[in-house]
Amino acid sequence: YLDGQPLGPEATSEPYTVLWNAPATPVGSHTLTAVARDYAGSTTTSAPLSVTVAASTTALAGQWGAPFAWPIVAVNATLLASGEVLAWDGQTAGQDARLWNPVTNTFTSVPNSNTNMFCSAQCQLADSRILVAGGHIAAHWGVKDTNIFDPTAHTWTRVGSMHTARWYPTVTTLPDGRILVTAGEMGCAGCDAPLPEIYNPQTNIWTELSLANLPLPYYPHMFVLPDGRVLAASTSEHPIISQILDVATQTWSVVDPDPVDGGSAAMYLPGKIVKAGTSYHADDPVVPSAATTYVLDATQPSARWRETPPMAFARTYHTLTLLPDGNVLVTGGGTTTNAVGISGAVFPAEIWSPATETWTTGASMTVARLYHSTALLLPDARVLIAGGGRFNAVGEPTDQLSAQIYSPPYLFNGARPVISSAPTTATYGGTMAVQTPDASRIASVALIRLGSVTHMFNMDQRIVPLGFTAAGSSLSVQAPGNANLAPPGSYMLFILDTNGVPSVAAILQLQ
Repeated sequence: YLDGQPLGPEATSEPYTVLWNAPATPVGSHTLTAVARDYAGSTTTSAPLSVTVAASTTALAGQWGAPFAWPIVAVNATLLASGEVLAWDGQTAGQDARLWNPVTNTFTSVPNSNTNMFCSAQCQLADSRILVAGGHIAAHWGVKDTNIFDPTAHTWTRVGSMHTARWYPTVTTLPDGRILVTAGEMGCAGCDAPLPEIYNPQTNIWTELSLANLPLPYYPHMFVLPDGRVLAASTSEHPIISQILDVATQTWSVVDPDPVDGGSAAMYLPGKIVKAGTSYHADDPVVPSAATTYVLDATQPSARWRETPPMAFARTYHTLTLLPDGNVLVTGGGTTTNAVGISGAVFPAEIWSPATETWTTGASMTVARLYHSTALLLPDARVLIAGGGRFNAVGEPTDQLSAQIYSPPYLFNGARPVISSAPTTATYGGTMAVQTPDASRIASVALIRLGSVTHMFNMDQRIVPLGFTAAGSSLSVQAPGNANLAPPGSYMLFILDTNGVPSVAAILQLQ
C-alpha cells in the first residue's frame, strides 16, 4: 500500500511482488506498507516504511504519459516520413488500417480492401512507400499478396505476388533497394517457407532464391550487415542457430552453432546485435520467461554470441527499440509465455547501455502490452507503445485499444538542442549542412531509419552514428559511406548535446 492505497492487485504467487510506478507519484514523503494474508484469511500488516520521491526521478527513469484511446489494436505499426504512424489491426479486422497524427492525436481511416494484413510483414521502400508482404486467411495459412501504401496519396496498391503464400514472414530492405522476404508459415504450424524471395520494385517481380534453402521459424530477426550480407540473428517463435545469407551467391553460413535465445533483437551499431528474453510460439504450453541478454559482433571473424547481464525482468512478447543516444529500450512482455496472461505483464521499461552492457530499470507503464503489442521511436525522441491482444478473435477482454508514450530519461536532462534547418535529401559519402544555434554543445549525431514493427521485431530500425564538425551555428555532418550501412529510404537525423539530450529529428531521404 502507498499512503494507505493499494499499489496494484493482490500478489497471490511467488515472488509476491508489486511494482510501484514512482515517477507517477507526487514529489514528497510517502509511506509504504505491506499486508500478508494466509489461506484462512488472517492478515498481518507490516511496519510502515517512509520513502521520499525526489523531483529528479524522471531524469533516471523517464516518464509515461497517460494511456489514450486508439480505434484499433495496433498489431503492425510503421512510422512515415510525414511523422504520422500507419498501423493496422489483426484477426478479422486485418484490413482496418489507420493513420495516427501525433501532433493532433487524430486518426484517418485508410483501409486496405485488397488483403487482410494480419500476420504480414512491412518495410520501407527506397522511395519511402511502405511494402507489406503476406497476410491472413486462417491460422498458419497466409497469402501471396504484396501491397504498397503510398503515404502521399493515402492509397493501397496490390502489386506482384510472391511465389509462396506466407503467414508471419519478415521483410528486409537491401542495400540496392530490393526487398528480401524470409520465412512465413505455409498452411500448418511449423511448415516454414524454406526459400527466400526478392522483390524488385522496378520490375514488380519476386524472384525465388532457389539455392538458399533454409526453413526458419516465423518472424526471423534479419539484419543487413556492413558487408551487405544479411544475418538471421534469432526469431520471434523459437531459438535458432544464427546464420548469414549471401544474397549474391544464395548461400547461408553458420555464425554460431549454439542456438541461444532472443525474443526480440536490435542492431545497436552497424554489425552489432543485442537480443534478449524468450522467443515462443504462443500456442505452445505456458512456461516461465527468461531475462537473458546476448550480444554479437558480426563484423569480427569467428563471431559468437556472448552473454551479458540479464534484464531485471524476465520477458516474452517484448520489443527492443533503438534510442537516439545509442541505448536500447525494452518495453512490454510478460513473465510467462501466456500470450494473454495480463497478471504476469511486465510494466517497467528497461534501458540497455552498449557502453556498460547492463540494463537500468525505468518508469512503469500502466497498460499490459503482451502478444501483438508494438513500439516505435517517434521523431520527437519519445516512444509510442500500442496494441496487445487480438490473440484468438476480435473483441476479447485482453484487446488493448489504447497507446501510451514513453519519454526516456534523456528528455529530463536539460534544454533540447534545436535543428534550425537540415537537408531533405542526402547522398552516400557526402556531407550535410545542419544549422543549429547549439552547434558548440553538440556531442553526437545519429541517423535512425524510420521503424516498422510487429510481433516483437522492428524490421526497419537501424542506427548509424555520424561524424561531424562544428563551426559557428552550423554542423558539417558526414553521411553514411555506403548503402550497406544504411539502405536507401527515409531516416530521422538527431543531434545530441553534451548531456545526451536529443533534438527533435529532421527527416531526410538517403539516396
